[in-house]
Amino acid sequence: MSDFEREERAFRAALARAADGFEPRELAIPGASDGSGPADLADETEKAEEKAPVRRKAPWILAAAAAVLAVVGLGGVVANLQPTGGGGESTAASDASGAEDRSGDAPKALSEPEAAAPEGTYDNGGRTDLPAPADGNRWAVRYDIAFQVPEEWADATAPALPECIAKPGDQWDTVPRTPYVANITNQPVPSIACNETEDRDFPPQFGKVPFALWQPYVLIEKPGKGASLQTGSWEHEGWLLTRVQVGDDAYATILTGPGDERVNQEIKGSLRTVAKDPYGCETASPLAEGDPVRPKSDPATSPLEGDAPESIAICRYEPSSASLTGSREITGSDAAGLIEAIRSAPARSGPNTPQNCAAGQPVTAYVILRIFRDGGEPGEVFVNYENCDDHGFYDGVTVHELTAAACRPVFAEEPVTIYSAQGDVAKVCLS
Repeated sequence: MSDFEREERAFRAALARAADGFEPRELAIPGASDGSGPADLADETEKAEEKAPVRRKAPWILAAAAAVLAVVGLGGVVANLQPTGGGGESTAASDASGAEDRSGDAPKALSEPEAAAPEGTYDNGGRTDLPAPADGNRWAVRYDIAFQVPEEWADATAPALPECIAKPGDQWDTVPRTPYVANITNQPVPSIACNETEDRDFPPQFGKVPFALWQPYVLIEKPGKGASLQTGSWEHEGWLLTRVQVGDDAYATILTGPGDERVNQEIKGSLRTVAKDPYGCETASPLAEGDPVRPKSDPATSPLEGDAPESIAICRYEPSSASLTGSREITGSDAAGLIEAIRSAPARSGPNTPQNCAAGQPVTAYVILRIFRDGGEPGEVFVNYENCDDHGFYDGVTVHELTAAACRPVFAEEPVTIYSAQGDVAKVCLS
């Protein structure tokens, strides 16, 4: 395709979207079933043509653990969890009638943002060698890869089974409705197979999400030792997909809509490996898979003691990749309140259900709280919520139980979320 033809197609797509944008549409308001899981969707079949696919704000507990490909232990109760997101704005759903009317057209591109910038966007903070982001941008970090995206791009979870999405709004449609940076998850995936991809008339490099549901995104992947992904650039109806290798073992996939080739190139140009993210999280996991979730040194005093913190970096890690999978920052009264809630929690481990897990099973995710005061070295509190035992906040001096007041602020917003947990932990840590 020549440059002229590519520009003509992009121009036509932009005009079509602009025309759609002037049509009056009914706003879809999430109903009482917003917090329900897939089991409730059968009751909504008759409403599917009238309502938008809504991003669910409450987690759901999977009753039949046998239907999930996740090894959590023997007889364990597994929670399959949809993260709440940051205040709801970052994954606002479009109305179903618009999706149906535009089923053959490209979805809205980055040039038409619908969501406010996520709160707590990355800043320099004086604790990293990353420069301040360009105006209108924020830094995002996955693993040890940092890159800049427009501020309005959300942190969100990509659909686990895109090949199962037959049409917008169906049971498996959990595609974010705004541009996003894909979360790194260890979420359980239902053990089903789907072949609803006959209508995917675009290059296979674009994946299996139906064209009507495409959104700009950045996905960072580490395929594993000895594995690799195809790199290059591909175009479809003005959409540009770029995949490049970053460092020795990571790949960045960038999708942008018609007319946003510059954004694609700017994201690509900002990619770099870092040892520390802008909030102060080390990007390398301090624990190997199978290590107990504990500080490696015993401080003279608990990092929970002292003046109110300047900030707290909430750092989520995946031991199997030895990397940071998500982070965010809290400051002011939120940071002080979290410290007080942890200190007020009972000095014991819990809630625990050791009978539900096999001995020695490694954790797949954990959190470190890095507590900053007056520019000094941060204190660290390790948070263990995985598997069935030794749950709690470990500060090197005392362990404090996971309580709702202390645990829920840690997992309140993406990309630091719980994707699977024992039922007792889910009840405590998820609102």
